[in-house]
Formats: sequence, structure tokens, C-alpha cells
Amino acid sequence: MKKTTAVTLEQRLSLAGVTPEMLSELMVLYRKGTDSLVDLLVQKKLMRESEVLQVLSEQLSIPFWPALPTDDISLDFTGHFPIQYLKKNRLVPLETAEKLIIAVNDPFDFQAIDDMRHELSRNGRASTVVLSTQEAITDAINIAYDLSRSTAKEFFEEMDTESTDSIISEIEETGDILDEAGDAPIIKLVNLLISGALKDRASDIHVEPYQSALKVRYRIDGVLYDVLSLPRKIQSPLTSRVKIMARLNIAEKRLPQDGRIEIRIADRSVDVRVSVLPTIYGERVVLRLLDKTVNILQLVDLGMSTQSISFFDRLIKSPYGIILVTGPTGSGKTTTLY
Repeated sequence: MKKTTAVTLEQRLSLAGVTPEMLSELMVLYRKGTDSLVDLLVQKKLMRESEVLQVLSEQLSIPFWPALPTDDISLDFTGHFPIQYLKKNRLVPLETAEKLIIAVNDPFDFQAIDDMRHELSRNGRASTVVLSTQEAITDAINIAYDLSRSTAKEFFEEMDTESTDSIISEIEETGDILDEAGDAPIIKLVNLLISGALKDRASDIHVEPYQSALKVRYRIDGVLYDVLSLPRKIQSPLTSRVKIMARLNIAEKRLPQDGRIEIRIADRSVDVRVSVLPTIYGERVVLRLLDKTVNILQLVDLGMSTQSISFFDRLIKSPYGIILVTGPTGSGKTTTLY
């Protein structure tokens, strides 16, 4: 890949409608800052992302693929590259029927591209660089890592007795329990429990301690289903991990606590309400999941009569007072409020 002179590229951008004054300002920002040329042109609303990539494609003789092939996506790369690295550098390797490609959003990020090419060449694989939009690259990354992600049950079954016994000590030694991307077993287990619940469209996760076991259950369509049975020794680190995520007091084990977690899984924004309640066998944890990427219903879509909606609208605009929204689990309280 060869970077052409700035003058030639500037001429192409001028032909695309960017004024010389604005182009001069952008090139100064590009050379001084950390934003890519694609980002700057899009942020200034001078060109659409696809238009910028088309210009760069013509300038650098790199193919522009608006859509990436993800139907038969290979998952081999998920074990070699962290998802955070790929999203930060906005590139992803994909295998097609003809060849191995590296889809990039910034063709001038030579370091990241060369590092990936070097890693892929270790297996004797030659790769070709193509340009693609940030959305297409992010979607491909999310699809690959979602398909490669094991379930919490599979992850725990892969643990042998030794690794199970060392979970608590690993947390104490590594000290990375606050690191969302950490490799500590308990962190991965909690992440898999949450992502698995979302994949199964569960509304709640129940972590219930018993005399000899710790049971994890998902509430799906109002019904609780047993998902996982863990040894009692997992209870303390698992509860502590959830408490830290919800910013609760991990030292308090005798009083009920409520908290909230805002997380992102792939491109999904999820609101998690956490309730911790002490029981005879330890603390019981309930996580209520609300996927905020799901379409939020309007008041008129909730089934209320016109008279009720009008009355409700007047109450909302009242300068004082309180509205109680009550009902059994699964009746639609959260949906109504959101």
C-alpha cells in the first residue's frame, strides 16, 4: 500500500466539493490530531462516509466494499485479536471463498494494518486490504464475536476442579475485578450470564443460594427456567462482582441493597437493575434487564383508552404529586414507564 502525495488527494477532495479553505483547515487538523481524514470530513459534514471512502479507493487503488460478507463468516480470528482492539482500530479480517481480506476504515492506519497482516501471515495466509464503512466493520466484528461467544454453562463445564478452586485466589492475585475486559474467570462468567440472558430474551436473572449449590435461573416470558447450578464457593465472588458493577457496598451482607448497571453488549445498550437480598444461605441477587435498543412504545401503543391517555398526560404535567405504577411481574410496569 502506497500513500500518494497530499496534493493529489487534495485535488480529488476538491473535485468532490470540498472548498480549498476548508480543505486546508482539515489537513492541518489531520496532521496534528488523532482523528482520521474520514472522521474529519464526516464530522464537518462536508462529505458522507461512503463518498470519502470512494475517493480514497480511487486514490489508493484499494477496493471499496460498502457491505461485507458475513453469511459464512470465519471465527478463527476471534481467538487472536481482542474485540476492543478491532473496534478501536476499525478493522476486521474476513475470509471469502476467493481470498482473505482485511476490511479497514482508515487506510492510513499503517501500524494496525501491518500488525494484522503480520499476525495472519504466521499461518501462511496472504491478505488483501479493502475499504469499508465503520458501520459495516462494527457489524462484522459483533457478529463474529457473538457467534464465537460460549455460554456460561459451557464455560463452567470446561473448568476442571483445580481452576474452580482457584477462582477466588485468582481474583485476589490479579486484582483486575474492576476491569471489564479482564480474563478472570468470575468476570467472564458474569459477562456470559448477562449476554446469555439477552440472547435468550430473558427479562430477569436470578442467582439463588441453597444449602449445597448456587442456582442461576432466567425469567423468560414470565416463567423461571433453571440455567446453571454452581458450587456454593462461587457465590461470594459472583455476588461481589455484581455488586461492584452496580456500585454497591460489597462489605454489607446483612441488609438489602439496590443498584443499577449500564452496559453495552455489541451495539446494544442495556439497563440492568440489581437487587441484593440476604437469605439464610447467603445473598440472593436478581438482575432485571432492559434492552434500550428495543423500540420504545409510545403511550398510544400501550392499549390505553383515549380518555385514560388524556388523564395520564395531565397527571404527568402536574407540578406536584405522585403516580404509582403497580402490577405483578411481567405486567408491563417498566415498559409503561420507559
